[in-house]
Amino acid sequence: MIIKILAGMAIGLTALSGTAAADPIVGAPDLTGNSLYKAGKLPKTSCPAKKGTSRSSTEKYLRILVGCLDKAWRGDKVKLQITYQANGSKKYKSWPFITRDGIYVGLADDWVKAGNDQRVFHEMASVYGEVIQSRTGIAQAAHTLNYGGDEKVLKQQERRYAYQKDCLAGAAARALGRPAKNSSLKGNERYWFEQGYKAGGPKACNTWKASDAKVA
Repeated sequence: MIIKILAGMAIGLTALSGTAAADPIVGAPDLTGNSLYKAGKLPKTSCPAKKGTSRSSTEKYLRILVGCLDKAWRGDKVKLQITYQANGSKKYKSWPFITRDGIYVGLADDWVKAGNDQRVFHEMASVYGEVIQSRTGIAQAAHTLNYGGDEKVLKQQERRYAYQKDCLAGAAARALGRPAKNSSLKGNERYWFEQGYKAGGPKACNTWKASDAKVA
C-alpha cells in the first residue's frame, strides 16, 4: 500500500516549520525531501466513470471516480460526501475539499450541467491529491511554514501547495487513461498538470524546490 508506506516514512521526517521560508523553500524537509517523490509510477487503472448532465448521474460519476483514484493511489479508501445545492436566485459553484474523514463535495449545477468533464475531473483529482499531501505529512508542514509576515511569501507558499495538487492530478490522469491535455487549465496550473502526467507519478511534483517563475 503505497500511501501507508509513505505516511509511515513521513513520520520520521522533522518539519522545521519555524525556519523562515526562502524561495525556493528551504529548511522544511517534509516538503522538499518528502518520500512521496521517491514513489514510482501509478499503476494503470481502468475507470468506467462517465458523467451525464443530471444530478444523479453526476453524483454516480463522482463516486466511481473517487473509487478509481483509490485504486490508482493504492491507499485506504477515501470517504466521499456529497451535498447538492440547486441554483435559485443565487448561482452556486461546486466546491470539493478535504475533511478529517475524506472528501466533501458541495455540488452545484455548474458541474451537473457541464457536458465536458475535464474541469470536474481535474478538481476531483486535485482534491484527492490533497488527501495524498495530508497522508504524507506535506499538508501539515505546508500549513505551518513561517512566511515572516510577508503576504507575498505566503501567497507563493499557497501556490506551491496548489500546484503540487495539480501535478498529482496529472499523474492520476495518466494512470486512469485520461487525455494528456486538459483545455480547462492554463499557465502554471497546466504546466504542473503536464509534469505529473509525463512522469506518471509524484516524482515530478516537488513544487517546493521549483523556481519562482514556475510557481508564479
